[in-house]
Amino acid sequence: METNLNPLQKQMLDDVFDAFSMLVSGAIVSLMHVDGGVTRYTRQAVDLFGLPGEYIPNGAYDWNDYLHPEDRKRYMDVMIPLLEGKAQTYDITYRVRTKSGEYGMFRAVGGVLRGQDGKPSMIGGAMFNEGMARNVDPVTVLPNKHAYMEDFSRSIAEGKSSISLLVGFNGLAEINQLHGYTYGNKVLQEVSLLIQEIAKDSCDIYRMDGSTFALATDSLSKEQVSAIYDMIRYRLQRGVEVNSIQNSLMASGGMMSIYSADTDASTLTSCLRYAYEESKDHKHGELVDFNGSINFEGISSLQLINSLRASIRDDCKGFIMEYHPVIDAKTGGVNGAEATVAWESEEYGRVAPEEFMPILEHDFLFDELGDFLIWQGLREGAKLLERDPKFLLCLNIYRLQLESDFFIETLTEALEETGFPAPLLSLKLASDCRYIESSRMHDIIGRLHDMGILLIIDGFGSGTDSIAFLKATPVDAVCLDKQFLENVKESKRDRDILEYLTKMAVTCVEHINVKGVDSQELLDIVKEFPVTTIQGELFTKPLVMEELMEKYY
Repeated sequence: METNLNPLQKQMLDDVFDAFSMLVSGAIVSLMHVDGGVTRYTRQAVDLFGLPGEYIPNGAYDWNDYLHPEDRKRYMDVMIPLLEGKAQTYDITYRVRTKSGEYGMFRAVGGVLRGQDGKPSMIGGAMFNEGMARNVDPVTVLPNKHAYMEDFSRSIAEGKSSISLLVGFNGLAEINQLHGYTYGNKVLQEVSLLIQEIAKDSCDIYRMDGSTFALATDSLSKEQVSAIYDMIRYRLQRGVEVNSIQNSLMASGGMMSIYSADTDASTLTSCLRYAYEESKDHKHGELVDFNGSINFEGISSLQLINSLRASIRDDCKGFIMEYHPVIDAKTGGVNGAEATVAWESEEYGRVAPEEFMPILEHDFLFDELGDFLIWQGLREGAKLLERDPKFLLCLNIYRLQLESDFFIETLTEALEETGFPAPLLSLKLASDCRYIESSRMHDIIGRLHDMGILLIIDGFGSGTDSIAFLKATPVDAVCLDKQFLENVKESKRDRDILEYLTKMAVTCVEHINVKGVDSQELLDIVKEFPVTTIQGELFTKPLVMEELMEKYY
């Protein structure tokens, strides 16, 4: 098929295409030359899908016609930001019609190559037939997360007791940035061999996402699994050698025991991931046992998490927005409210967000709940603006949301459709947002500030890294961690710490928020410091929007 590519454009397209093909041998490769208006496919794609040729003008056919109708919108939601230069990479799974007329499941991963003007020049990557290579990780050749979920589900269905260990190491992104992805993959391969050397005789081993691996056993005790983790941690810290470079790696680990078939595999995996993140973010790599060392503030059974996940899949049924009035420290008047999401059911009654958010934050279903929080909060907030045009709304935002390529687009769309003014919106960033890669964090904050949105750091003061994060991150306000109020009435030392934190914060931000004020005595103490806004049960319990409007407006 004829194209409009000039010789230089064709040579560039072919060179990049050949490089892609060598990196992902056996995969289906596609590469779109944006300026040249041509997409090149491997011969395998032509034969499998019945395409008109290897070089196809972009306007000569519509790839959407090959996709399953239910997957077309999701595909366009990924492709449009790439073409507009708003996204850099893609990773999407969809169904494609083959030449036989049947649909196959394919995973497409790739990214954008930009020209000297910074605009997208080429978009391309690899497609993997999930039916053929679904269960094997191409980097380590270990069973992958799909295989883990299938084996895990089968074990649960058979009623087997087992233990899963999720272990990983920090710094893979930095290794990739410093030495390149090929080097990073070699590090992963060496770590894989190290783990197999230690545990292959007693555990099934899987490569999961990023730098994490899962180990599953139905024959070892907790103590034996803990010993395996200690050995892996020790060996990684000693260093993994690649190309004569010794890479000392900091390990983290979460462990979980499974005793019954009452809960599905996805729920249990989310809980295991939570234990791993606790180890990584708060325990300096110490092994965290989900079953034995985490307090869930009222959660006594995994059945609750199971029910919550089912509600998310059912269009977030049962989830409700609640509002905590924000009180001006000087005037005592209400100047806005912080929106949080709770859950209600006949079986459990009202469940507060602190009882489920720590786990759901690490669940792949959280995207849907995060979108619900944004859309529902802005819809309800827009109603209150009719009574108070200066009403300030604060939404809680979590790490998984900020790490999504679609967060800004989702927020922009919700603001436009609900009519809520961006300058009256503030976003409270959960404390673990401090672990997002710094350049990405600054880019997100810059774009949000350009929209006129205020940004607040939650949990300020909890850990020395929160102070470093504040110094490095241009936000507008901080919310002090409520632990600093627990003993200020009795302890001068605690009041001195509170004074230190507020004086330090006020040098970096314009506003300081304090939560957890539950008595007049505590209020009088807090007002001695440079605090801007206050929240707590002294003023009211959390309210749904109708109650908030009735009480204050």
